[in-house]
Parts: sequence; structure tokens; C-alpha cells
Amino acid sequence: MTRVAFATVGCKVNQYETQVMRERLERAGFEIVSFPSFADVYIINTCSVTAGADRKSIYMIKQALKKNSLAKVIVTGCLVEAQPQIMMQKFPQIRIIKNVDKLKIDRFLLQKSRLNGDFTIRSFSNHDRAFVKVEDGCNQFCTYCRIPYVRGSKIRSRKPEEIIGEIKNLYNTGYREVVLTGVNLALYGRDFDSPFSLTNLLEKIIPSMGKDGRIRLSSLEPHLIPEGLLDLMATSPLICPHLHLSFQSGDDEILKKMGRRYTTSWLKELIDKFRQKVPELGVTGDIIIGFPGERENNFQNTLRFVKEVGFHRLHIFRFSPRPETPAFMMRPKVREGVKRERSKALKELALNLSQNFIYRFVGKALPVLIESKNDPDTGYPVGYTHNYIRVLICGGSKSLDKLRGKISLIEIVRSERGYALGSVLK
Repeated sequence: MTRVAFATVGCKVNQYETQVMRERLERAGFEIVSFPSFADVYIINTCSVTAGADRKSIYMIKQALKKNSLAKVIVTGCLVEAQPQIMMQKFPQIRIIKNVDKLKIDRFLLQKSRLNGDFTIRSFSNHDRAFVKVEDGCNQFCTYCRIPYVRGSKIRSRKPEEIIGEIKNLYNTGYREVVLTGVNLALYGRDFDSPFSLTNLLEKIIPSMGKDGRIRLSSLEPHLIPEGLLDLMATSPLICPHLHLSFQSGDDEILKKMGRRYTTSWLKELIDKFRQKVPELGVTGDIIIGFPGERENNFQNTLRFVKEVGFHRLHIFRFSPRPETPAFMMRPKVREGVKRERSKALKELALNLSQNFIYRFVGKALPVLIESKNDPDTGYPVGYTHNYIRVLICGGSKSLDKLRGKISLIEIVRSERGYALGSVLK
């Protein structure tokens, strides 16, 4: 039996697409092994959102070639989409598959594939929550971003019935949290002939989920959030009260240079509206530090904005110039040492804000999806609340093994920087 190993770099969309490839090859009769194992075929799903992602992708390619020099090494994803000729010159042994073709991976490994056009998933390898891609493509062309060039600027939304069927299968398999994701999730449905949005999709998904399940939204562009989402989040207990916003900066001058289509005052007003209707709302986000021209006053504005909003968790990216984008040639550049110091200061602020946010829930019971693996540092069982608080479970009389992969009520007993301590109620 032919052994196939996968490596994935990057976003939830990439992780979902790897799962589709994995399941299709399993159905075709291939044996899937872990990436460090000796394999006959290595498939690397690359990312190019930052220079760091480029380096990690290239490292994975080198590891595959080193592990078995006779293996087929197939490389797909955004790095080889952006630089196919450069990658072929660097690694003439590899075979490149474009993003639009990657899900048909079986056709590249078999002379004649008998698989039908089913590109849905039924499980999610090594995950306690399942990601479901609902959309591809982005037409926003922010000045720093390579995505429209490597993923396409045409919006491509999956049919609601296909998504619903996939979620039903995942729920029946045992997954109690499904995370909807896309290259630009908030654009879902914009390519349909009849008006249809992410809100409409959620309204159709909700009846297909059991009452012991929940739906989480991955990253959203603030200015593209569809009408009705706030009211639906406020009224449906199945939709997690959690907004992860790709807001990218807390300074209006930098936002304008980035090509972002909102101001900080508008964004704060939006978040305030959500919090008024969804009191338990957790707000997390993505932010870029060290964009060209970012002066100290711009950074101080960002610190103030993050503090005023009260983001309780941040994904902090140091600006990485991407070829083909307008920001690649922008000046003046911010020195790497300055980027590191600013990232460190922002991280410290975010940890303090997380402790403040979690403190609001001490003594309250929150629904937590208990994961199958324990926290590596403490050995405690771990999970996330509906509003995205990381909880280490250090008390409770019930056997936790029976609760793995399920959503259980956990009493928050203590607030720490970045996580809570909790005890099982039921």
C-alpha cells in the first residue's frame, strides 16, 4: 500500500483543504502516515502570507526530500502559486499543483481515479473541532496582502446544501464545534445570483446542529460583516459569542496606507453595538506591527485603541513585505528591532487585557469544549469557552475522560493572564 504523508503550513482554509485531500486518498486506498514517517509520497500544502510562512514551507519541502530521496514530493498552496518558477528552480524534484486543482489530488497519483466529485469531509485529523471552508477568494486588495494574487480575486462560495450536509456528517461523527472559515469569510454569498450572505447561511445551518453543538466564526473583515449577524448571534445559543476581527491597526493613518476601508472610531462603535446585544462577547483579532511609515505616535495610538476596545487575545504579526503588493515598495521601513519591541509591548498589553476580561466570569459557569489533549505545561485538561477563553480544568469530581470532545459547564474559579482555571460542574 502506498504511504502518503501531509504537511500543512498556514491558515484554517489550508488545514481544511489538507483534510479533504487526506480523506480522498484514504478512500482511494492510500495509507496515510505522519509527516515525520518514511513515506512514498509527501504532500506539502504551503503558505505565503509572511516571509516566515515561506521559510517554514521551504523547510517542510527540504525535510520531505531528505526523508526519502526517491519519494514523490507534491507541493501545493500559496507559496508555489506565487513563485512556481523560482520553486521549480530551487527544487527540480518536486511536482507543483495549483490551488484550484489540489482537492483533486487523487487524479495526480492514480492513472485513473474512481472517486466521484465528493469533496466534503467526515472528520478532522488530530482536532477536537472541525473547520469547514465555505468560501474562497478575496477582492479587497489591501496594500500588504498577497492573498488576491495567489487565491484569486473572484469570490467562490460553496452551495449551502453542501455545507449543511458536511456539518451534519461532522456532527454525527462526534464533532461538537464547527468553525466556519474562508479566505474572506464575510464575503460568503456575494457571488450568488440571488442575495445571500453569511447570516443567511448560518440561519440554514442552525437547524442541522444538535443542541449540544455550536458554530464558531473564524476571522472576519470588520467592514464586510453582513447585516443581521449581530441579531442572530444575540438570539441563537448555537453561535459562539466571539468575534475574531482582522482589524490590522489601531491608527487611522496606518489603516489608510494599508488600504483598509474603515476608521478606528467606526470600528469601536461596531464592537460596542455587538457588546450591547451580546454581553458575554469575546473580541479577539489580527494586527500587523511595523507597517512602513509606522512612527511611535502611530504605535501609541494602536496601544490606546487595543486597550479601549479590550481585545482579550491578539494574533500579532510583524510586517513582512510581500512581492507584487503595493506595500512592498513603501518607505520608510521600520527596523526589525523596533518591530520586536512593539510586538512585545502589545503582547504584554493583550495578556493583561485577557486577565481583566476573564475576571468578569469568575464564579460563573461557562460552556467549554474539553479537548482530548492536556495542557503540555501543567498536565491539566484544557478547553475553550464559547467566547474563546482558554480554560485549564483543575477541579471537579467527574471523570473527564467521558467529557473529552464534548461541551461541558465549567465554573471559572480564577483569572490568569491568558487563561482561566476552572472546575467541572456537569
